Amino acid sequence: MITCFRSIQLLTIKERMDSGHLGGDGRDRGMSEDSFNILLATDIHLGFAERDPIRGNDSFITFKEILDIGLREEVDFILLGGDLFHENKPSRQCLQKCMDILRQYVFGPKPIEFEFLSDPEEIFKTAAVKTVNYEDENLNIGMPIFSIHGNHDDPAGLGQFCSLDLLSTAALVNYFGKIESLKEIHVRPLLFRKGEISLALFGLSAIKDDRLHRLFSESKVTFMRPQEDKESWFNLLVLHQNRVAHGPKNHIPESFLPKFMNLVFWGHEHECLVKEEYNQLQDFYVSQPGSSVATSLVPGEMKQKAVGILRLHKNKVFEIEEVPLKTVRPLIIGNLSVTGLSEDTSEEEISDLIAEEINNLIEMSKNKVTGHPDQPTLPLVRLNIEYELESQMISTTLFGRRFQDLVANPSDILKFKKVLPGKQSKEGILDADALEDAFQNASLNERVESLVEDYFKNSEKPLHLLSERGLSEAVRLFTDKEDKDALEKIVEIQMKKTMDYLKKNSTYIEEGSFDDLKSNTDAFLEQFKCERKEKKKDEEDIAELKKELETQKRHRGARTVQDENEEDDYVNPVPTSAARAKLRGRGRGRGETKTRSPKGKARGGGRVTAPVIELEDDVRIEDVDMDETIPPSPPPGRGGRSVGAKRGRTTQSSIKEALSRQSSLPRSSGTTQRRGYNYEDSD
Repeated sequence: MITCFRSIQLLTIKERMDSGHLGGDGRDRGMSEDSFNILLATDIHLGFAERDPIRGNDSFITFKEILDIGLREEVDFILLGGDLFHENKPSRQCLQKCMDILRQYVFGPKPIEFEFLSDPEEIFKTAAVKTVNYEDENLNIGMPIFSIHGNHDDPAGLGQFCSLDLLSTAALVNYFGKIESLKEIHVRPLLFRKGEISLALFGLSAIKDDRLHRLFSESKVTFMRPQEDKESWFNLLVLHQNRVAHGPKNHIPESFLPKFMNLVFWGHEHECLVKEEYNQLQDFYVSQPGSSVATSLVPGEMKQKAVGILRLHKNKVFEIEEVPLKTVRPLIIGNLSVTGLSEDTSEEEISDLIAEEINNLIEMSKNKVTGHPDQPTLPLVRLNIEYELESQMISTTLFGRRFQDLVANPSDILKFKKVLPGKQSKEGILDADALEDAFQNASLNERVESLVEDYFKNSEKPLHLLSERGLSEAVRLFTDKEDKDALEKIVEIQMKKTMDYLKKNSTYIEEGSFDDLKSNTDAFLEQFKCERKEKKKDEEDIAELKKELETQKRHRGARTVQDENEEDDYVNPVPTSAARAKLRGRGRGRGETKTRSPKGKARGGGRVTAPVIELEDDVRIEDVDMDETIPPSPPPGRGGRSVGAKRGRTTQSSIKEALSRQSSLPRSSGTTQRRGYNYEDSD
C-alpha cells in the first residue's frame, strides 16, 4: 500500500493581511514562543442519556470541566477528535446547552498567539464562513476550538450538514477535515506557526472503516504537504476510526498512515490511553485520550478518564501531559458465577448473594469520588453473572429496586450470561500475546496461512497432535481454492498417523502408573513431532491431502454427470388440451421442442415433447376463439392481458397463428429488452 503525498504552498503574513484574512496588526500580540500548547479531547458525547433524570447532565458537566482545564492551562487552542454529540441529530435542548457552554469559554479578550498560514478558501471550502473564527474582525475569540466529526455526529440529509456545521456558522467551533468525496480523499493540513514552531494539522473525519480501508489499500488517500522546508513541520494527524481490529477490514491499521507523521491523535476508541505510544515500524507516536463519559458499562470505560495537553517545542520536541477528569461519574464493574449453586438453592438465597456482591462494588466505587463539587457521586454499577440453570436467575427489575437510591442505573445493574455445562470458557484457549504479535508484525499483503503458522510457532500453547505447516497449508487451500474439506482432511490424516505411531509404541507407553502413562504419551508425542519435522513428514501429509481432495472432487464430478444424465432421460408427459389451454408465455422454454420455430431449439436443458411458445417477457398468450384475430402484443414494460383478447378455447390453429406472429416480431441479435434493462441472451 502506497500513501500519496503532494505539496501545498503557504501564504505569507503579508499576503494574508492583503487578502483581509488578518487584522492590521497581523495578530502579533506579544507571542509566547517557548511552546505551542494544545488540549486534546475526544468522544464527549453531549446528550448521552439526556432523558435519564439521574445521568442526563453528566456529559455537559464533564465538557465544562474540559473547557475549564483549557483556560487554566492557557492552551493555544482545543482540538477535538470527533463525537462531540452523541446523536446525529441532537435535540434542541442538547444544542442549546452546548452553545451556551461554548459561548462562555470561546469568546474573550485573551490574545491569539499563533499564525494561521493555510489558504482558508481551500481549508473551509464547504463551510458557510470561510475563515477561522478568531480572524473574523467582528468577533473576539479568546480560546479557539478545532474539531473533526465522528461517526455519531457525521453529516447526513439534504446538503450533507451536521451539528458541527451549525457551531461553525455560529463561530463557536472551527470545523475541518470534512470528507468531500468517497471515491478519493485529499487531506489538506491546517498550517500554524508560533515563533519558531511550525505545526501541520491533518484532519480525517469519520467514514465507514471498510470504505476507508479500501481507499487506503487502493492508494486513493492523498496527504498534502507544505512545499517550504518540509522537515521543519511538526505533523499531527487527528482521525476518528476503529483502532482495534474488529475484523479484517473493520479498522484502520497504523501501517496505513504516512510515516512522516510525528503524532497521531486517535479518536473513537473509548479506552483512555493518553500517554503517547511509539510505533517503531511507522516511526510515529499515537495518543488515544478516550471518551469523557461512559456510554457503555464495559471494563474499557472503567479506567480513569483524562484529557491530554500537548506541548510542542522547537525542533519538533514534544510531550503530552495527562490531566485526569474529576467530574466523571464513578463506574465499577464486577463478575460473579452462580454455576456452582445447587438446584435446591432458593431465589431469595441467590438474591442475597448477589446483593452482597453489589454492596461490595458500591463500597469500592467510593474510591473514585474525587471531591469535585460538580462530580455526580451516585455510582454506575454493573455485575456480570454467569449461570447454568434457569433457576439460578432472578428478576433484574425487582432486584434493582433494592438499590434505587444507591446506584445511578438500578434498571440494568445486573447482566446474566448463560454458560453451557462443561463448556470451557473462551478465555485462555488462545494465546493473546502471540496472536497480537502475529497481526502486529503482518504487512498488508501478508497471507492468512502465514499468520496461522507464525501464531502457533510463537505461542505458549503450541500444537501437539497437528503440525503448523500442515494446518497452514489447509488454511491456504480453504481460502484460495474454497475447498471446505481441507481442514477436516488434514486433521484426519495427521491424527491417523499420530494414532498409528502411538499404537506402534504402546508397549513402552503403558508401562507404570496412570501418571506415567500420561507422561509417556506426552513424551512420545513430542518425539513424534520432532521426527516428523526432521523427516519432512509434513510435505508427505500435504501431498496426501491434495491427492485426497482431488479424488474427492473427481467423485463429486462423476456423481454430478450421472445426476444430469438421469435428469435428461426423464421425458415430461404430453399435456392434455386442458393443460395446454392454461399455457402462458412468461419465462423461457426448456429443452428441444417437437414443434417448428425460427430457432429450431429452445434455451435450457432437458427435452420436452410439449409445444413451448417463447414470447417477450410481458406478453401473455390468451385463450381465443378460432375465428378471432389475435391483437398485437402490448409494448415492452406493460403487463396484463392484451387489449381486445377474448376468452375461449386454445386450438391448434390459434397456436400456429401465435407462433407465426411471434416469429415475425423484430428481434435484435444477442440482446433482449426486458423491463427497461438489457440482458444478453445465453445459448
